[in-house]
Amino acid sequence: MSTAEDLKQVYQQLVLEHSRDPHHFGRLRAATHEAEGFNPLCGDKVAVYLQIEGDQIAHIAHETSGCAICKASASMMSDTVTGQSTSFATDLIDRVDTMLNSDAADDVAGKPGLPLASLEGVRAYPSRIKCATLPWQSLQAALQGGSHSITTE
Repeated sequence: MSTAEDLKQVYQQLVLEHSRDPHHFGRLRAATHEAEGFNPLCGDKVAVYLQIEGDQIAHIAHETSGCAICKASASMMSDTVTGQSTSFATDLIDRVDTMLNSDAADDVAGKPGLPLASLEGVRAYPSRIKCATLPWQSLQAALQGGSHSITTE
């Protein structure tokens, strides 16, 4: 496969759509948990805001700036975890990390209704993996409670 074909795979239509019009974008005023993430190598910034009720992520919002992959990943993440349990979100964070950082097969990409498969092509570009995982790392920090800041370095 040529480099142009690989790049096309990374920037699939779904990634571009989520990047241009990110879902759940903005600040959540009633947030019970929040975290910020920063990738100093490329300048991606993510703020994740959660409203957790019991064990459910009742609402999520994010403010993401940076590359298309980071924005799309944050948008897809917020779609996927809204209304889900915190344990589901924690498990999904691990599965996305595995999908992006190893050759081990994981069924996260193949789950019906999950657009996360469109991020799988990022694995071929190691320098872009941090762009895709930063929103998920920020979500993990937010789930830990309080207000946290993380960095990819």
